[in-house]
Amino acid sequence: MNKFLTLGLCAALTSLQAAAQAPAPAATNDLPLAVATEWAQAAVAACAANGYAVTALYMTTDYTAKVVLRADGAQTRTADVARRKAYTVLKTGKTSGEFGASVALPAGTPAPAAAPGALPGLPPGKDVDQNLIIWEGGLPVNFGGKLAGAVSVSGAPGGDKDAACVNVGLAKVAGKLGK
Repeated sequence: MNKFLTLGLCAALTSLQAAAQAPAPAATNDLPLAVATEWAQAAVAACAANGYAVTALYMTTDYTAKVVLRADGAQTRTADVARRKAYTVLKTGKTSGEFGASVALPAGTPAPAAAPGALPGLPPGKDVDQNLIIWEGGLPVNFGGKLAGAVSVSGAPGGDKDAACVNVGLAKVAGKLGK
């Protein structure tokens, strides 16, 4: 047998053996892409049935947007608002609406409104995370009994309507989320 072929074969077998003995990659608890996509499609369809063009987003626990589905006609900024709603859920451990309700503003101060071109959030401050948002529409999602991230919708006229579309999507995939 050719010396180089023998050396190459030995190297290949050694690599295969090492790969077989290597630890498996850490398991994640992300929603499978098909489930996350089905959720997003159902949430967008639920809002569309009510005349709302929205963005639906699924974010994993490492703050990565895995699925972003922006309906035809949805405003560009709905994607960022949806991202911020999901981020708020993961960062605070509350729904984005619960977090909004928990924010104590000085007496007589209206809730921060979006200035032209700006997004709603917390009043600017030294240690304020400007990715947090106080609007409803972001909820945690579990898969196999463990937190798998957050889902959110943005673009309906009111966070309560966004949250309703999130819940329609979750109901659609409930049997695929496990216990």
